[in-house]
Amino acid sequence: MVTKKQQQVLDFIEKYQKKNKYSPTLEEIQKRFKLASVSTAHYYIQQLKNKKLLSKQESQHRAINVLPTNNSINVPILGTIAAGAPIEAIEMHDETISLSQGEISPSGKHYALRVSGNSMIDEGIFDGDIVVIKEQQTADDGQTVVAIIDDNQATLKRLYREKGRFRLQPANQALLPFYRTEVEVRGIVVKIIRDLEPAQGSDSELVRIIKKMPPTTNVQRVANSEPNEKPRPFIQWVGGKREMISQYQEFIPKKFKNYYEPFLGGGAMFFYLQTEKAILSDNNKELIKAYEGVRDNPEEVIKLLKELRSKHSGELYTKIRNLDREINIFESLNTAEIAARMVYLNQTCFNGLYRVNQKSQFNVPIGSSLNRLICDENTIRSVSKVLKKITIQESDFETSVRKAQAGDFIYLDPPYYPISANSDFTRYTKEKFYQEDQVRLKKEIDRLSKIGCKVMVSNSDCDFIKELYKGYKLHKVYSGRTLNCKKDQRGKVSELFITNY
Repeated sequence: MVTKKQQQVLDFIEKYQKKNKYSPTLEEIQKRFKLASVSTAHYYIQQLKNKKLLSKQESQHRAINVLPTNNSINVPILGTIAAGAPIEAIEMHDETISLSQGEISPSGKHYALRVSGNSMIDEGIFDGDIVVIKEQQTADDGQTVVAIIDDNQATLKRLYREKGRFRLQPANQALLPFYRTEVEVRGIVVKIIRDLEPAQGSDSELVRIIKKMPPTTNVQRVANSEPNEKPRPFIQWVGGKREMISQYQEFIPKKFKNYYEPFLGGGAMFFYLQTEKAILSDNNKELIKAYEGVRDNPEEVIKLLKELRSKHSGELYTKIRNLDREINIFESLNTAEIAARMVYLNQTCFNGLYRVNQKSQFNVPIGSSLNRLICDENTIRSVSKVLKKITIQESDFETSVRKAQAGDFIYLDPPYYPISANSDFTRYTKEKFYQEDQVRLKKEIDRLSKIGCKVMVSNSDCDFIKELYKGYKLHKVYSGRTLNCKKDQRGKVSELFITNY
């Protein structure tokens, strides 16, 4: 989709080139549209580049070029549709949006509607969004439709057929469905468009969401942590070793040079050791940026978390969670915003679980309790202080330990080898850690052992791992099982930690 403002920028560049035989600068674009900064102008150029409407040579002056195109489709915006209580049916408006042919099916007629209300937020449709509708009079069960009910009232809901009636189901757990014996279908939703134009200030999409949401009264103000406490993990991480450190203590080397932790997660081992000569790493890009945000700008993280705590609700959770559905917007967040988002979701999601789908999108539902700490100011400040002294990097484990030398201590806590059909449920990045990766890890540990590094590894207590690490020292420990949905089936489960010393 080309938004109205993007089209205006594109038209300006094209007219400027025809008149002057060269392209405008970013400063001239900023001045023409009275934008807040040159970076905002750059944002529009980047969006148009992504849509293959412009080309730009980054190293050259006046190097913006409009690309020829003839594959756009103008879709009329016919008015407003309710995602809430039904409203008067569609009114004609003289407004269109431009879509590429690849964004919608070339067959059939299409139109667009602006969304009013929050009944479809669990489907990623928010107040103010634009939905593109394929015009048709029938729909399958479960499809999101434009439905006309009650003498020309329009609403946007999922449609289900039941005995003698239709159920119009909202995608919002707080709302009840509508039931009607007669429903007229006007089309099905085929695309959701969010107006992601930057504001005339410097606010990110996350900040704008927070500002827009009203304060809530249903969040208990949980007491803050004790001041001056020893730094500890600022996020909960499934598989983290915070509760198991006592079982590891006697096996941790008393003396070592540098400390490496390539599968960082919550960093429980590092925070226990409190060593200044440390290299912390993970291949989870978002996690590393969160650590950088806490390290470099703790006060901004705290400010954002306080705002999120004051406005916490199911709707806010969904909006913050779904920020990673728009990659350009998500990548525009600074590290403090990424840190605040991760901590907020970690504190309020189901069971503190970090999990992403194959598109690297966080996909954990909200937890049941609204009484959350969310902003632990003292922990964030103390963590920031200790992180300033060490190295943090995004990398694979092999790259992370490449410079390790004799006398260094390396703790590896990889994704565990699955011992059941559903034990591989958690996905920390879109890439899984397969059996061949376990073998690759073992080979790297062999190399580190040969050069004189002290290595400790955590993994599943199973035959494959026992056979893989034959010749190393195997120690059995017990961790609490917390991911089972049935409380009575949570309990202690055996694990292995492996040492070469």
